[in-house]
Amino acid sequence: MGRVSDWLRRKVRDPLVAELRQGATPEGVAASVSVSLAIAVNPLIGTTTIGCIIAGRLFRLNHVVMQIVNHASFVLQVALMIPFMRIGETVTGSRHIVLTYEAIMKQYNESFSIFFQKFWMAYVHGIIGWLIVAPLAAWILNFFLRWTFRRLMKKNLA
Repeated sequence: MGRVSDWLRRKVRDPLVAELRQGATPEGVAASVSVSLAIAVNPLIGTTTIGCIIAGRLFRLNHVVMQIVNHASFVLQVALMIPFMRIGETVTGSRHIVLTYEAIMKQYNESFSIFFQKFWMAYVHGIIGWLIVAPLAAWILNFFLRWTFRRLMKKNLA
């Protein structure tokens, strides 16, 4: 676990503290982290960087902080894809799609058009689940991070 904590310290915590030392406010960093994390875990791989750029411009957030969080969150994005899909399936009342490697490859080899139709809907369900969870999670995370960054700023800048 030492390697992971060292990586998180070097690649996430230290750059965030550096932003605070350079004049970024704890509230601004917290907003940047929470918005970028909400965008970074969306189930459409390959859309997060542009999503963070657009949100950063619209809400005047810290782009450096947003990209640090975005790139550090890829594993979380992949890990949350299936839970978001299941939430979307439940909300829409759809049947659960079997998402094992074997089932995906079998469907792909049998008929690409049916594969595309079936798994396109999985992505749609994932987006629905993400749209339900991400805004509330970002809002809650923002309050926690404001407190955390205020303490971190006092500790590291004092």
